[in-house]
Amino acid sequence: MSSVMPAAGCTAIESRRPVKKRATVLRGAQGLAAGLLFLLVHIPVYAGVLLFAALISLAGIVLHVIQAVGLRLTRPAGALAAAALALGCFVSPQRAKADTVTTSGPTLTADDPLQQTAFVFGQQTNLYAFNTTGPGTLSVTLQDWAFPVALQQLSASILFQDQSWSLTESSTQSNQWLLSLPVSTGGTFDAFVAAEGGTVPGLPFTVGAYSMTIDFQPSAVPLPPAIDLLLGGMGLLGAVTLIERISRRRNTDVISLA
Repeated sequence: MSSVMPAAGCTAIESRRPVKKRATVLRGAQGLAAGLLFLLVHIPVYAGVLLFAALISLAGIVLHVIQAVGLRLTRPAGALAAAALALGCFVSPQRAKADTVTTSGPTLTADDPLQQTAFVFGQQTNLYAFNTTGPGTLSVTLQDWAFPVALQQLSASILFQDQSWSLTESSTQSNQWLLSLPVSTGGTFDAFVAAEGGTVPGLPFTVGAYSMTIDFQPSAVPLPPAIDLLLGGMGLLGAVTLIERISRRRNTDVISLA
């Protein structure tokens, strides 16, 4: 009997160990679930606190900037600068300088002339704007196509600020008007063309066509001759060398006297 009882006791102890392990695992899972639930419940609270702190910081920065600007403007230098800025904005001109190129039309270059072609019905006027980048020469050519008939009237002029130059009829070619205009500054020019069509039998209106070409040749910037540049550079180098020698001689004299 004594040999049977210990075996039965060992069997009972071994059967209780899995129950304790299951209980421990179950308690761990319950704790983890409770922690996750706690975080999920309190996440909106944490987000609200962080957002409130960010808004408070932003308000503090804005107030600090306003205070700094106020202190600057209340000082004499700041008040003077603000007054000068306001006066400059009030009295500053609204138009650009005469030598400033605007974007109201194409900018002419030596390789990019202005070419315009127009068909005329009745009486018609056209205005073409273009820009130049500096001094040079404008060459304007106005041609009557005589298609289907010649125009009854055709004239053109170049406008710049308060000045005007009219084209003159060519002495070598019929139905052509020319103008060679030297300009001393860049800016915006206007080409004004007035035309009246010719009469075609059977048509109740007058018709015609013309073309205009405006070339611009910029003035070459004069450069000094190469010999002048060479002599000027040699003279400058000689002057620098002479000054350096005089300075060294004075330093030597001072050292010898000491």
